[in-house]
Amino acid sequence: MAKVLSGILAVGAVVMAIVALGIGVHWPYRIEGPGALSAAFGAFSTWFVVYLLAAVLVVVDAVRLSRRRDLDALQRSANLVKLFAVPFFVVNFVAFAESVLVAGAREGDHLGIDGFVLALVVVVLTYLVMLPTSAYGIAALLLLRKDDRIGRTFCGVNLVLHFLFVADVLSSIVVVEVAHSILGRRPTARLRNLLPGVLAAGSAVAVVWLVLVAILIWLDLPRGFLTDCVWWLGYGVIVEFLLLVVVPVVPLVAFRAAVRLFVQNDTEALARTARTVKLVMIPLFIQNFVLCALFVYGMTILPVVLTGGRLGPSMTAAVTIMGAFTLTALVPTVISTYLMLLPTSIYSLTYLAARLRNHTITPKSYLLHTVLQLLFVTDILSTLTLTRNRHAKVPGQAGELAG
Repeated sequence: MAKVLSGILAVGAVVMAIVALGIGVHWPYRIEGPGALSAAFGAFSTWFVVYLLAAVLVVVDAVRLSRRRDLDALQRSANLVKLFAVPFFVVNFVAFAESVLVAGAREGDHLGIDGFVLALVVVVLTYLVMLPTSAYGIAALLLLRKDDRIGRTFCGVNLVLHFLFVADVLSSIVVVEVAHSILGRRPTARLRNLLPGVLAAGSAVAVVWLVLVAILIWLDLPRGFLTDCVWWLGYGVIVEFLLLVVVPVVPLVAFRAAVRLFVQNDTEALARTARTVKLVMIPLFIQNFVLCALFVYGMTILPVVLTGGRLGPSMTAAVTIMGAFTLTALVPTVISTYLMLLPTSIYSLTYLAARLRNHTITPKSYLLHTVLQLLFVTDILSTLTLTRNRHAKVPGQAGELAG
């Protein structure tokens, strides 16, 4: 039944993608008319009925596997269903966000009431779709707790997380990896090296881009070909943003690998991977910083350019207008860069948790480094410091560690 539900989720993702594309490009629906909404909900309703029927069978199947104490089948089913659920919910969010905008933008609805009501309906329907995808994970959790393989706190927290958007995926990964550990599955280097590999590829492009930019600035060479190379290589940052944020496959794989290493208590592998990630990402984020600075500068002087120089910094109103343009550019660039930063700290944060569990770092230092991992630049310094002193022991804990 896990394969059946996964297949239905895949079909649902295709349906929602067609609806999203149709609304976005005005074909086959008109975005300013009600056709978009009727088409979206017509397609979704048909799919939703089929999905609910399969969901009932999935719950029955999860209960059956739990009674058979088949932990292996439960973790494989939970893993498969959540894997197919991720792309569905991403596309579903885009399609219904467009539908809400269509409803809220109607001429007769000046307060956007229709959009607000539709948003509530969308959230409820999406939540009902999400719940059956957690059936196998919940059954696995209860089986592990029944066999006294996990504690009450771990079971309770993850049980709650299985009922929450986004957190359900992360919690499912944790439960699956705990099951892997109990079943004797070892982490693979392929999973662990995916994030460093993606960042290394982006940084390689960034290094070439930075060199070409330096050549254009400092050397008097023909600029046609070099300018084109700089332009096209600049898209490398956008590709990395898509891989690390928009389509979060790489971060989820990294999270899975980090959890598996944590469960196996392989702190050496966590330390090496965390250090590698933070080192290889440096050129990529330097390129990103330069591009963001150029974008903010361009937006700042845009009012001056549009007015042909009549609006200058000497004018009081000009300072306000240029400041507004600067803020408009600065906010999205900072947010997008920060969203790219967060996946790069997955291994470092997991390594911190492993050290705290092994009493090789104090709670105070753990909290400090956790904050540093969530800030620009300090995340690199924190990781390098942690991995350099990874064999240090907390004073007074030597006896406990030896025991």
